[in-house]
Amino acid sequence: MVRFNKEKGATGVYTIDTKEDTVTVAPTIKEPVVPQQSNAELEKFSAQVLKVLGDENIPPTPSNFQIYFDKLLENKPAAFKKRINEFLDLETTNNDENHVKIEREIKEGFSQIKNIMQVVSTVYRNLGVMQDIVKKRSNQLETNPNALTLQNIIASFTTDLSKMFELTTKQLDLLKEYYQKATTILQEVDNQSIFDIKYGVYNRRYLLKSLEDELKLIQNYAHPSSLVLARVKESVLDSIAVKKDKDTVVRNIAKLLLKTSRRSDIVAHFGDGIFAMILKHTDLTGAKKACDRISDLVYQTSFFVGTSEIETDIELSITALQPEYSAEEFLAATLEGLPHTGKKFIPYVVCTPSLQEEEE
Repeated sequence: MVRFNKEKGATGVYTIDTKEDTVTVAPTIKEPVVPQQSNAELEKFSAQVLKVLGDENIPPTPSNFQIYFDKLLENKPAAFKKRINEFLDLETTNNDENHVKIEREIKEGFSQIKNIMQVVSTVYRNLGVMQDIVKKRSNQLETNPNALTLQNIIASFTTDLSKMFELTTKQLDLLKEYYQKATTILQEVDNQSIFDIKYGVYNRRYLLKSLEDELKLIQNYAHPSSLVLARVKESVLDSIAVKKDKDTVVRNIAKLLLKTSRRSDIVAHFGDGIFAMILKHTDLTGAKKACDRISDLVYQTSFFVGTSEIETDIELSITALQPEYSAEEFLAATLEGLPHTGKKFIPYVVCTPSLQEEEE
């Protein structure tokens, strides 16, 4: 269980779990006065976004519009953001989100098929064991010369068993063939996946591709973007005995990262409990503010394993993306910076592929 601690922060109390967020639907209003107001506000705000894009010589593509829409929305009053977000919730999700949903369903379906095949395979193995047992008992009965009739019955039974064995052998071969085909298909789906089911964020493959794409965009349009890496301190996880509880803490950190991110940000699992955030059109100053928000939220949140509260410590590193370096070089630099951050050190560190300097 995870909850926000009133003594650590003044925002309130909330619980994080694996259930889907519940949305309370307000009573239907016959006169849609508020939606009309939100619509007018949205039009005015959208015009402002387009103006900023033009002033900064940013191509007004759908992707850039969304990024600047989220970026400018951050500076608006809370009531305005709430109205706009409620209006946007009526929109359909983007292709990546649909992809994620379909991917989840496909993987779950193949997982069930795999489980069924494994059970059926076990049944056939047990059948083979049964055949061996019957054969052994048949051999024992054949050594008794006073049971001629019984031996004839056993002979017939053995013939039937032999036929059944041939049939089950063919079925087992078919089962193996189907199993191999299903495994191949599942592997192909996994090779194209973009989502990390365990942590509820994008996976390493999607992260690397997104980083490479962003670097190409930066090279073409020279806009600022940043990369943030986050990881729970190893000492915190070492204090938790059960692996399932460790995974729960790390999973809840991923949820907190999603809560602090914008719609246009990419939150992904890089591997080994390390999460990455690509902050598009965000310079180092904006990335530092994002790290401050993450640190505040993490340290103001109480993490419980059973009835015991876990004092969480998080590592954060930042780098400004530049087309002169590769995605792997940026990741390597920020990985090296992670151990130098935390409660006993500094909240975050700014890194580059060529040198690393701590934030003062």
